Amino acid sequence: MPKPVIEDAIVQEKLRVRPGRHILPSLFRRKMPSQRNRNDLEEIEYVPMHDGQEPEARAGGKPPLRLIGFLLLVILPFAASSIYYAFIASDQYVAEARFAVRAVSGATDSSENSDAAGSGGGAASALNMRSASQDAYVVTSFIHSTEILRRIGAKLDYRAMFTKQDADFLTRFNASQSDEEFLKYWNDHVTAYIDVTSGIITLKVRAFAPGDSVKLADAIIEESEKLINELSERARNDIVRSMKADVEKSGKAYGDTLVALNQFQNASGLLSPQTQAKSSGTLLTGLLAKKMEFETRLFVMRQSKAESSPTYQQLNLAKDSLDAQIEKMKSELTGPENASLAKALLEYSRLDTDRLIAQKLYESSQKNYDAVLAEALRKTLYLAVFVKPALPEESIFPRRVSTPLIILLALIVTWATLSLIWASVEDHRI
Repeated sequence: MPKPVIEDAIVQEKLRVRPGRHILPSLFRRKMPSQRNRNDLEEIEYVPMHDGQEPEARAGGKPPLRLIGFLLLVILPFAASSIYYAFIASDQYVAEARFAVRAVSGATDSSENSDAAGSGGGAASALNMRSASQDAYVVTSFIHSTEILRRIGAKLDYRAMFTKQDADFLTRFNASQSDEEFLKYWNDHVTAYIDVTSGIITLKVRAFAPGDSVKLADAIIEESEKLINELSERARNDIVRSMKADVEKSGKAYGDTLVALNQFQNASGLLSPQTQAKSSGTLLTGLLAKKMEFETRLFVMRQSKAESSPTYQQLNLAKDSLDAQIEKMKSELTGPENASLAKALLEYSRLDTDRLIAQKLYESSQKNYDAVLAEALRKTLYLAVFVKPALPEESIFPRRVSTPLIILLALIVTWATLSLIWASVEDHRI
C-alpha cells in the first residue's frame, strides 16, 4: 500500500471519536466558548494499525456514569415497587363513619330564665360555656391515644387484626414491637379529622379484613360515646360541686353572724338594744314632762309664799326623785363607754348588719345552686352518629397503579437533582 494512503488512514483513525461517548448525550455539561471549536483530547481514541488494514470500531465500551445512576436510582426501585404493589401488597379495607358531638338542654319557662339571669347571674349559664366543637377535638385526640387502645383491648384483640400472617411482611405489624410502636401503626391505619365549619368528625379504619375494619370502627364509636358521657357528667358534677361549696361557705358565714349576735345579747342582757333605747327614750320623755309639771307647781307655790306648806315639801321631794331617775336614765344612754346603751346599740347594729349581709349572700348562693342544678340536669352532651360503619365490598388500599407512578416521579426528581449537583461540581473543576 502506498505510504500517503497509509498516513491518511492513520490520521483518520486518530481523529475518530469513541462511539460509546455519545450513547447518552451530556445534557448538563457545558464548555467554555474557547473550547467549543477544538477537539477535546479526552474524546479522541488512538487506535493502532494492524498489518495495514483499517481496524473495526469497538462495539462496546465503559457505560456512562449517569446511565448507571439512572438504572440504580430510578429503574430498579421503580421496578421493585411495581412488583410489590402488583403481586405482594395485601388488600386493605376501609370502614368509614361520620358523627358529631351535640349539646341539648331542656326547655325552661320565661320565669325560670329570668330568675336564673337575675339571681344566678353568670353562674347559671356556666354550663352553656362548654363548646361542642371543643368536645369534638377531645374525641379525635382520644381516638389517637393509648387510652382508647386500653379500653378497646378489654373486649377486642385488636393486635391480632394487624398481625395476620396472610398479610404482606411490609404492611403487617410485628407482634414483638412495643405499645408505643403500635400507637404509631394505629394512627396510620385509624384516622379521625374534624370539618371545622360543621364540626363533623369523619372516622376511617383500615384493616386487612372487611369485618375487622367494621368491628374496630364500632368499638371506637362506642368508646367515644362513653367518653362524651363521662365528660358531660364530670363537667356537671364539677359545676354543681363548686356551687355547693359556695352555698356551704355562705351558710357557714351566716351561722357565724347569728352566733356572734346571740353571744352579744347574752353578754349585754339586751335582746334588742334598739327597742331598749326606744323604750328608755319614751320613759325619759315622760319623766321630763313630769318634772316640768312639778317645777311649774313649785313655782306657783313660791309665788304664793307657800314654801313652808307640807304640799310644797312633798312636791320638792318628788321633783328631786324625778331628777335622780332622769340622771340615771341619761347615764344609761350616754354614760361611761363600757356601760353605755349607745355603745351597745352601735355594737348591735354592726352585728345585725353583718347578719343581714350574710343572710342575703346565703340566699343568693342558694338560688344560684338551685338554678345551676336544674340546668345541669337538663343539659346533655351526646354523640350523634349519622353515617354508621358499613361492610366494605372492595379494597381501597393499596393503590397499585398510582402509588408506583408517584414513586417513579419522586425517583426521577431525585436523580435529576443529583445529576445537576454532579454537573455543577464538574464545572467547577474546569
